[in-house]
Amino acid sequence: TTKKLNLSFPKRTSPILQGKGLDDDIEEPHSGTRDPLVLEASRTLQRVSWLSWWSQVILSTVSSVTLVFARSVSTSTLRRADGLLLAGTGVVISFLSILWAWGGARLARRMLRRNMNRVEAANVIRRAVSLGLSLNLIGMFLSLIGAEQIVGGLAIKVLTMQGVLGGNQGGPAVTTQALQPLDILVVQGNTNTLLSHFCSLVAYLYLTNCVRKLDPPSVVGDERRKPSQFSKVSNQ
Repeated sequence: TTKKLNLSFPKRTSPILQGKGLDDDIEEPHSGTRDPLVLEASRTLQRVSWLSWWSQVILSTVSSVTLVFARSVSTSTLRRADGLLLAGTGVVISFLSILWAWGGARLARRMLRRNMNRVEAANVIRRAVSLGLSLNLIGMFLSLIGAEQIVGGLAIKVLTMQGVLGGNQGGPAVTTQALQPLDILVVQGNTNTLLSHFCSLVAYLYLTNCVRKLDPPSVVGDERRKPSQFSKVSNQ
């Protein structure tokens, strides 16, 4: 007699076919023992971080390509005084913010791996939001100063073309001072950088709601004591 070998293997189905969402992979074994608020904050941090990451990548890439193209084909009419330096600095800070947003997505997984409580999770998110806001505020400030410089340079060109500032009326002078499509590209690239920083700022401000839920501020009649105050009471 011959024995038949059972070569059947267990069937594996995709998480999507099992009805799981794309965010269910953030849960680890024994996720039921975790605080539901920490789990919700981790999911929100992951979603918002990736949304901010994609928006900044698209806008910063378009802005950097535009500014690099404008710089490569620039003539004597496009110099550092026209705001390209400050606009480029704003793009660099935008890419730093992109790296920080990617770190926020990884932080969401680390929160669950370490099984943080509400206060620890709130402090971690608070530090991430604080540094992200600082980066984007600095980048937006430099981009706004660059926008003022760009618009000022364009205004000088227009006034010189019309003879308001006493410019020469000859052919070469008009050619060098005339507005070109390249000038509009510089304005568009700097505007994309501003929008990139704005999207990141909105994302971080939205994450402050998670901090309030995890570690709500104290109210009148229910003030929180500092660790030093607890030590004084225990010594008494």
